[in-house]
Parts: sequence; C-alpha cells; structure tokens
Amino acid sequence: MIFEPAPTVVPFQMTNLPTLTGFTSSGDYVRFLVASSHQPKPLCYDVPVATKLSLLSDPSSEFSMNGELKLYGGKGFKEIAIHYKTDHLLTLNTSEIRYSDGQNHVKFVWGQQPTKYERDSVSLILENDELNVTMGTVRVVLLLHKEDGDVFLWPAVRHLPKNVTLQGILGKTDVQYEQLTESQIKIKDQPLRAEVLRSNATDYGRTSAPSVDCWLVPLPFVLQGKLSDFTVSQL
Repeated sequence: MIFEPAPTVVPFQMTNLPTLTGFTSSGDYVRFLVASSHQPKPLCYDVPVATKLSLLSDPSSEFSMNGELKLYGGKGFKEIAIHYKTDHLLTLNTSEIRYSDGQNHVKFVWGQQPTKYERDSVSLILENDELNVTMGTVRVVLLLHKEDGDVFLWPAVRHLPKNVTLQGILGKTDVQYEQLTESQIKIKDQPLRAEVLRSNATDYGRTSAPSVDCWLVPLPFVLQGKLSDFTVSQL
C-alpha cells in the first residue's frame, strides 16, 4: 500500500491586503497624535527617543522645521530648528530662543516678559510658555511643557498653505481611516491595513495637554513610509 502525504491546508482569508503589526513600550518612545476629523478616534504612533525628525517642510515657501527628541523622559523635544528661505534660522531649546535673518540677531528666554518681534514676513510672539511663529504662509506654535520634573518642547501646526505638497511627520494631517474589525483598520483609498490597540496619548500640542483616547498603530502605517524617510542628520 502506498501512502501519499496529506494535502497542505491553506487558511481561508477574506482579504489579501498586507497587515502591519508590532507595537512599542512607552519608556523608550515618544507618542504622536494624528488628527482624524469625522472619525471616532484619532490615530497615534510611537517614535524612538533621541531621533532627529523632519517635522514639516514646504519646499514651495522654503520653510522647514526639524526637531530632536529628548533621550530621557520619553515625552517631547529637547531642540527644534526652523529654516526659512536662505538666511532665516530660528533655534529653540528648553532654556532659550535664538533667531537670525543673516543681519539681525535676537535672543529670548523662556519665562521673560511677553515679547513681539516682526520683520518682513516673519513674526515671533513669545508669551508665557508659547512661541507663536509665522514665516510666510506657515504658522506654528512651539510650546514649553513642564511635567513631573521633565521640561521639553512640542510643536503644533496652526496654519498651512493650501494646495501644496507638505513633507515631514506633521505634514500628515487629517488622516481618514476605515474600521474593518474591532482590531483592524485601513486608511481610506489605501490597500494597507493594520492591527490597532486601544490606547491614549497626551496632546502636547495644546497648553492644557489633555489625555486623548486613540488607536495605536505602527508608524509605517500612518506615515506611509519608514522612519528613516522622516529623519535628518542635523537640525
């Protein structure tokens, strides 16, 4: 009698879409929120500490903002730099703020009296622990947070030019997704799906820093690229 090997059983799948999985522990990562209007919850994802990130870039207006996450604390940035056109440079750390346009140089200190500086298409307004920055058609707010003995920076985008292609992790705005099951979602009009976890994140883009419920997803899913696509070698 001849015995033939049993046939291989292939599990039935309702879809052949690729699925991203894999989550991180919060101690060595900083959590980011992504706005999702008309969705039950925003998405959130984790980025390793001490990473130098491309935060926002608009080549059409020659604006770019980069930041370096703190190594310890796992909450925010230790330094942020904004470049505008050829000579404009704004750098911030948790102690001071420096701005130069190639000819004029100014320095602010966190906690000083409210200060306003305007020249050409640049506006800097420092009040309490917020620096409002307008350069051309881009407006961002840099916030200084103090939490549990840790001091760190956080950038928040307030106004962006319309009909332009934005780069950087903060250029991913208003992500629309579809919930497939209780543990899977997919971004609308994209084939990739991801496993999600119910989680929460602190919205450091607001002065009050509220805790927000979110769907925790792998970074490549929401950014549609690898982490290395959003890192820089220097600020």
